[in-house]
Amino acid sequence: MTRINSASPVRRETDAMYRGRTLVVELHPAFVSLKEKGKRTRVTVSYPAIYELAWKLLARAEAAEKKGKKR
Repeated sequence: MTRINSASPVRRETDAMYRGRTLVVELHPAFVSLKEKGKRTRVTVSYPAIYELAWKLLARAEAAEKKGKKR
């Protein structure tokens, strides 16, 4: 597994597209940075925020499934 350190963050170009441009992901020790390839504007998100969002999405999916079973 690649260890992420502040001296050299991990940068990867993804297959994901947004508005016709490839997304670039940068992994830092405390946050993730996303940008469109060819653009300078970045969005940074902390790992705890990503983790909390994942749990919220899981809870919504489970609630929707439970609601679907009731009907």
